Amino acid sequence: MATDLAWEFELEAVTASELFISTPINYVCGVDPVEVSELVAENRQHRQDLASSAITAENQQRNFSSSGVQTDKQRNQFDFEELRKSEKQLRYYTGFSTKQFDAVYKFLVPDGDYPINLPSNRQKEIMCITLENQLLLVIMKLRHDFDYVDLGYRFGASKQTVSILLTHWINYMFLRCGEVSIWPPRDTIFQHMPQNYQQDFPTTFAIFDCTEMKICKPSSLSAQSQTFSDYKSTNTLKSLVACDPRGSIIYASMLFAGSMSDKEIFKQSGCQDMLKELVKEGYLKEGDGVMADKGFNIHSEVEECGLKLNIPPFARSGVQMTKHDALHTKKIAAHRVHVERAIARIKRFQIVARRLPLSLYTSINQIWYVCAFLSNFFNPCIQDK
Repeated sequence: MATDLAWEFELEAVTASELFISTPINYVCGVDPVEVSELVAENRQHRQDLASSAITAENQQRNFSSSGVQTDKQRNQFDFEELRKSEKQLRYYTGFSTKQFDAVYKFLVPDGDYPINLPSNRQKEIMCITLENQLLLVIMKLRHDFDYVDLGYRFGASKQTVSILLTHWINYMFLRCGEVSIWPPRDTIFQHMPQNYQQDFPTTFAIFDCTEMKICKPSSLSAQSQTFSDYKSTNTLKSLVACDPRGSIIYASMLFAGSMSDKEIFKQSGCQDMLKELVKEGYLKEGDGVMADKGFNIHSEVEECGLKLNIPPFARSGVQMTKHDALHTKKIAAHRVHVERAIARIKRFQIVARRLPLSLYTSINQIWYVCAFLSNFFNPCIQDK
């Protein structure tokens, strides 16, 4: 190779007439001198073209950088400070406005200190992501149920790091939200009660309903039987939810098997004991009411708490419903829909609206309660006039 290069440069230094003089040497090599001269000139032109192309590409790259065009490495980095500049984009990815997101962040990180304990082998990678971006990552997972690989690409982290980060944040958020009593005092509920609700049910301060979430079929036949819901015709988990007259979540139980009745969940969730405690502490008064659907045949349990149950009246077989019962049913239906709207707001978080994978079973209770709690940062279902 070195001999060939030396031969090429030697040819460049001599004239065409000199090439003819050295004919014996060239013919020994099997190369015509004229062809060698043409190849040398072509090679020189090719090198000049390559150098010119490289300079042009470098100048274009500088122009792209100065005009704000991002490279692939920059484009896959999500940043909250950039995202908050577009209210529309922030609402799409999180469901929150800038003000609401800031309120969530201030609630979860009140003093600005690091809220979670990081594993030593992941500290360096996680610390490269700011706290705002970590919370953004978690809420994007709850809101859209993005895959770990997708989130890792967006935030410049590995799949394993994203999984660890989400687990630690969800556990912390569950504990932080659990420290707050979300059942308001009686006077506060009455003060913000919608006018038409206040006219119909002035002493009814909570609306109860159960909601179900579809899950992947368990491998165990026993678990399949326990979680199968006749209402949904699939395997589900079930939670008892209560909202105030404005549609804000004031109670959300843990998840139970989908085959359980609403009445049984009311007993096992501890809701009955909670109502007794609320009456004892003055959050409710004896004689106040709670509202529910016909499926909640819990008259005796609610009366034990000193409260009254408002449910639609049952029609007797073969007898037409009276005018009073029909009007009462209509009133309850008009106001009970608020709890369905409140549940729909929880399920804006796609992670609990879609069929739950088996991989989330160990943390699904924490995820469910965090989503229920965060839904209260949305605007109320019923706005004050």
